[in-house]
Amino acid sequence: MIKVFAITLRKIAKISLNAEYKPEGVRIRLALSFLLLSSLSALAQVEKPVSAPTKPLPVVTDTSKTADPIAKDTLTVKTDTLKQKKGDIETTINYSATDSIVSTLDGKKIWLYGDAKITYGAIELAADEILIDYGNNTLSANGKRDSLGRRIGFPVFKNGAEVYETKDIVYNFKSKRAKISEVVTKQGDGIIHGSAVFKNEKNELLTKGNKYTTCNLEHPHFAIRSSKVKAIPNDKIISGPFHMEFNDVPVYPLGFAFGMFPSERESKSGVIFPSFGEEKRRGFTIRQGGYFFDISEYVKLSVVGDLYSKGGHAMRANVNYNKRYAYTGAYSFSYSKTPLSDDKIEDRSFQNDYLLNWSHSPQSKGTGRFSASVNAATSTYNTNNNLYNNNISQGTNNISNTSARLSSNVSYSKSFKKIPLSLGINANHNQNLETKRVDLLLPALSANVNNIYPFQRKNSTATGPLQNLNFRYTMTAQNKITNNLGPIPYNAPKDSIADFTAENFSTFWANGNRGMKHTIPLQTSLKVLRFFTLSPSASYEETWYGEKLVWGFNENGDIVKTDTLKGFNRVSNYYGGLSLTTRIYGTVLFKKGKVKAIRHVLNPSVSYSLKPDFSQNEEYFQQLTDPETGRITYKARHEGFGIPSGLSLGESQSMSFSLNNNLEAKVKSKDDTVARKVMLLNQLSFRLIQASPYWFECQHKCAQQ
Repeated sequence: MIKVFAITLRKIAKISLNAEYKPEGVRIRLALSFLLLSSLSALAQVEKPVSAPTKPLPVVTDTSKTADPIAKDTLTVKTDTLKQKKGDIETTINYSATDSIVSTLDGKKIWLYGDAKITYGAIELAADEILIDYGNNTLSANGKRDSLGRRIGFPVFKNGAEVYETKDIVYNFKSKRAKISEVVTKQGDGIIHGSAVFKNEKNELLTKGNKYTTCNLEHPHFAIRSSKVKAIPNDKIISGPFHMEFNDVPVYPLGFAFGMFPSERESKSGVIFPSFGEEKRRGFTIRQGGYFFDISEYVKLSVVGDLYSKGGHAMRANVNYNKRYAYTGAYSFSYSKTPLSDDKIEDRSFQNDYLLNWSHSPQSKGTGRFSASVNAATSTYNTNNNLYNNNISQGTNNISNTSARLSSNVSYSKSFKKIPLSLGINANHNQNLETKRVDLLLPALSANVNNIYPFQRKNSTATGPLQNLNFRYTMTAQNKITNNLGPIPYNAPKDSIADFTAENFSTFWANGNRGMKHTIPLQTSLKVLRFFTLSPSASYEETWYGEKLVWGFNENGDIVKTDTLKGFNRVSNYYGGLSLTTRIYGTVLFKKGKVKAIRHVLNPSVSYSLKPDFSQNEEYFQQLTDPETGRITYKARHEGFGIPSGLSLGESQSMSFSLNNNLEAKVKSKDDTVARKVMLLNQLSFRLIQASPYWFECQHKCAQQ
């Protein structure tokens, strides 16, 4: 008689544990195993254990009505209630396997083979093989090693965010005891290795051969080794003798005879006690006193402040936020009012300083992404607060003594699935604390349209110049603001840098550089003379500016900017080219030896490009003649702007010839069933370029940029 049969690869069972054994009822014991396995997380982080319901489940009733054919009355059968043990569970368990699911006819054993998975609420168990034995009241999960000795298919136990990697698991859901071999789990910044873990009916964990390390290798180079550890849920972790270990060599002086550590790691709001000190400028100080707000699991806030006996104060706020699978970030703001002098009787002036830090990182993938990294401060923050902050170790509220530059960037990008369009916007800030120069990009925009084939049909396989014709569109725009106003007057020896304040911001905005550039490249390809491919291409660029420069000579005969003319002006640029390519094959066959064939592939290419001369256009270039030497120089009207126009002085023509070589062989040995390719020479290239001599002459004589 057949005792084992195979069932479907995926099954969802809704089962219940009763007082007496029933094939469909006893399977609920599997649910108990997962509830008890969840207490494994108490080894290094305490979670509330999952407990069975204390209230009885709905009773099972059987009510029927039987009619007596002789008697006129109807006899009603009394209902019978089946008593169930306290702790019975009714739930849904999902289990699956990619290879097979095998069960005995009596239903006492179920085997899951090949990427076996069981899901129970927030608990998941995955392994190469899982066995459910109702006769012995056990649940077993194990993996295996492949032909190279690598670990594959070993049990992975997940309880929410906690992940445990093990070698095998054996759990008895009658005695509520379990044994887990070779546990590996990450707790915080460290990784815990345990050779064996035993769980008793009190949910206490007893482990042997423990290692704690930050090395992420399977066999770590260093660790803190403990012979035995006992973890009591929601109470403490007790360890026996432990010591340091480097490359499996114990260092016994670095250790202790025993250890006891509180296992509760619950975050709570509370008072942050201050520290006390004394400084020459501030006097007696009370530092870092405040309060920590545990707003939620995802948002934490701390607010601390300082008080100084000679006047002044400081305040700092730090916020950390985290939304799982979405984003993480941190925000901090610091304000300080610092005395400018040690003598507060004669001088009662103060300096106000600010520091802002913000970081935001997306964690999920999608069509839209937002990220930020902001670091900004007043120019005097470093001088008045840096040494003080270094002494109290303020973390993000700190600028390095050697750092004189701050930078920030905030960006958002969006792509569209149904149309070939992607957009981007970003703003950035660069600040020099020594020179007090601030440069802002508010904002920078970009738009890109992928290649479009206007004459290509979806269901057509025809190729030709029209079908291969394609173009794309690119737009970049930016608004650049700076407090560097340049030399004032124009012959001043150095630039004038104004204070970056709210009152001066309107002046910076009016003097900002703004530009927008549009680029449309167009190209196609066609066959000529059967074996050659001709690829003509052309590009058109147009740049929009809100101002243009006027150049002149100073007293020393140097060329300087004398004026800026406001108003919309457009700069257009275009260029084109041709390329002719083909491919030549040469093959040599061999009848004897391991080498069966050698193939040589040559890819010759000839290209020509042309770019016109725009130097005579007064809207693009200004012609300057030195009054002493008579030398003629051309200066671009938009030199130094954030978006370059791409214009060149002089006509540019060039022709190039290139030759790429690939050499490969087919080799077959006695052990090979088919010949395999061996690359002998990959992309050996030769290139020769001949440019227009007029372009070199113009660049040598005219370009002073």
